[in-house]
Amino acid sequence: MNDQKESIFLNEYLMTIASAFAIGASFFALILSWRMKDGFTLFIIIVKVITIFAMYYAYRHYRWDVAKGLMGGILFCLMFQEGNLVLERLWGQEDFDTYLVAGVQGSIYLAASGMAFMLTVIITINHFFINYAKKGNPENVIFNQMAISIKLFIYLVLIITNSMLSFDRIIRWENALQYLTDIAILLLIVCIESQIDSLKVLRQELIEQKKARGKEL
Repeated sequence: MNDQKESIFLNEYLMTIASAFAIGASFFALILSWRMKDGFTLFIIIVKVITIFAMYYAYRHYRWDVAKGLMGGILFCLMFQEGNLVLERLWGQEDFDTYLVAGVQGSIYLAASGMAFMLTVIITINHFFINYAKKGNPENVIFNQMAISIKLFIYLVLIITNSMLSFDRIIRWENALQYLTDIAILLLIVCIESQIDSLKVLRQELIEQKKARGKEL
């Protein structure tokens, strides 16, 4: 069983480390959010932690349909979180005026927030094309990995600009921890998509081998 795992799951250790890092960062963000009594942020963090625990349990027990479905769910969670930031907080409450007044850093933060939200929408849609198609989709996996690479860069921009803006110290730390958690989640998505695609390709090869043996007989 272990040999089979090592031969297929090339990113097993990365998944373990990313899961542990995401849960650790979420735990500290949860403490800060609890002190600020931010109900929405508390809810988002708790959903992320529960989903990561459930996804990793499903991964360890080879329940791939459950694992990929949970990762699709956490993408919706990210989309909802970022949509709330861009559409409700920055646009709806007109806080974007505050960021524009802050100068270059505030403008970069606004632009990065909007781009992160749009990329999450693209990644979420493509995630379902990858994992719920009848055959493997290596092209879609590569496209999603490219989108996630860009999104990781945008998260780094958000962390840097977040630290340069005149937020309360607790808010700065809580935001940074959430961005770090999301980076770990994106790494998990890359791992699970690559592994599921590898399994699909392997299954297709086995089917073709059986067909070839049938013809020989």
